[in-house]
Amino acid sequence: MLGEQFERGRHDALAVARLDYDRPARHVREYLSALMPLLRGEAVDYRGATLSVTGQVTVPGATPPPVLLSALGPVMLRIAGELADGTVTVWTGARAVAEHIVPRITEAARAAGRPAPRVVASAMVAITNDPEKVRRRIAEQFGFAGDFAGYRAMLDRQGMSGIHETVIAGSERTVEAEIARYAAAGATDLLVSPVGDEEEQSRTFAFLGHAAF
Repeated sequence: MLGEQFERGRHDALAVARLDYDRPARHVREYLSALMPLLRGEAVDYRGATLSVTGQVTVPGATPPPVLLSALGPVMLRIAGELADGTVTVWTGARAVAEHIVPRITEAARAAGRPAPRVVASAMVAITNDPEKVRRRIAEQFGFAGDFAGYRAMLDRQGMSGIHETVIAGSERTVEAEIARYAAAGATDLLVSPVGDEEEQSRTFAFLGHAAF
């Protein structure tokens, strides 16, 4: 058992959690079920299979921050739509955002009577004269992540052999077109990680800093 007492404003909140991740989706659902009302300043008395929370957090004048859940699979996307403010994807191309991510999380939010969710799509981007060199480097550095079950399922859903295939790489025109595809797919935000060598990253920063999408 892990106990943590914290003080915010006039009230104390006591959170007690058993660190059990045999069913991670259940744990995340219970965590959000307790967290979201706490962030709204509401009194919470929650008892779940993996989490128990009793208390209230009050910060006068504070606005609840948005909570985004990293979700790729159908179950986690449903939880994100029902309980969180949106999702953050990783190694997910524009087509998968349009066909898999957006429909599932949007329907879950609608069914729960919640506002349209944010979809923050993260992407590795390089403005380069040698796109394949950049992708090879990404495969060497991060290719092992494609062996994790959740990421492997997402890659398989996209018909991709590895995460290097999700990299947006090429000329300014190519990068601009690919980023536009994310917007058309329903992504509300794009989280860019410039990759490549120092010169390529500088070109990417310079272009993205002045581009109007």
